[in-house]
Amino acid sequence: MPRNRNDRPDPRMNGRRDYDEDDRRKKNGMNMKKIFGISFCIVLGIVVISGAVIYRLGHDMYSSINYVADEDVKTVETLPEAAMEETLSTEERVGEVVSDEELDSIHSAMSSLSSIETVSNDDIFNVLLVGVDRRDDSWNGNSDSMILVSINKAKNKVSMVSLMRDTYVDIAGVGYAKLNAAYAYGAGPLLCSTVTDTFKIQVDRYAAVDFFDMVDIIDTIGGVTLEISPEEAEVANGYIIDMCNLQEEDYSEHLIPAEGGTIYCDGYQAVGFARIRYVGNSDFERTERQRYVITQLMAEVKQMSVAQMTEKMQAILGYVTMNIPETEIWSMITEVPELLDYEFETSRVPYDDMYSIIYVDKQDMLVPDWEPTLQKLQETIYG
Repeated sequence: MPRNRNDRPDPRMNGRRDYDEDDRRKKNGMNMKKIFGISFCIVLGIVVISGAVIYRLGHDMYSSINYVADEDVKTVETLPEAAMEETLSTEERVGEVVSDEELDSIHSAMSSLSSIETVSNDDIFNVLLVGVDRRDDSWNGNSDSMILVSINKAKNKVSMVSLMRDTYVDIAGVGYAKLNAAYAYGAGPLLCSTVTDTFKIQVDRYAAVDFFDMVDIIDTIGGVTLEISPEEAEVANGYIIDMCNLQEEDYSEHLIPAEGGTIYCDGYQAVGFARIRYVGNSDFERTERQRYVITQLMAEVKQMSVAQMTEKMQAILGYVTMNIPETEIWSMITEVPELLDYEFETSRVPYDDMYSIIYVDKQDMLVPDWEPTLQKLQETIYG
């Protein structure tokens, strides 16, 4: 049966602590939008580590990517009603309700960060990987997955830093909101400028992919090996059953063994694993699973021959939307072989023990301890 994207489940599984099983089932229909765009990370990972293949395929390969100049992106002043509903969280409140005076104090502290210098370095290339949730073409969608990838040529290092979607930021022309709202209003350019202004890291380039097709993309890659605990297997299988039922596919062919272990996962299994919020520290640990899946997928691609990589890239590059011009792509290609030997490190912001949670606009927001956070992030990327 052909896939109908509008029929996908959307179980929102928000919250920063475990819920009971009844609550999980109640919200099981609301979380498809929170799957996160592993697909864009896969695609960009392949682009990065197989630059020689891109070079051979030349302009025809590049033309399969959806390049969008910054001035051509869709911008909106007001989100459609359906989009506004999707930005609200159904999670149980855990944040502290703050007074107007306390909120003004938080805003003032954030405004004072403008005095901190934005860092840039010619030896470091920063690109924002964006996983987009979008139900229709009336708006850009929320960027529910954001990973800042920094390639440090001076130190032979690649950093992948997850920027959590619930981080409370000031978006130019919009106001104070979740970080993921920036993409909804102004797509990649507004998100990049918001990240630059907020985190004082110069980010000009982004690559985005809608998450609806990531099951197929992972299957195109050929799957991925993951270490999965019994607890993770139980929760992931719930998502797998939902997705397979929606596609009228036999879910028994995709279930993860209850005992877990080292599993070579297909697309359904990897997506189910990446969606887990109910094992460990909720959304914080889910971002860790995303980065884990990405690094494991890159390991799979590294083992491919040039012919295999070429075939895979031709099949999936059409999913990428980005503002990286062709001339920049070619300049990066000459350095691609070196990247294979680079050290990879992963982290996320907010950092542990360096944030608070407040309850604003009917949802929880993460407020980092900004000065130490920015210092640590800049040290991570620039050394």
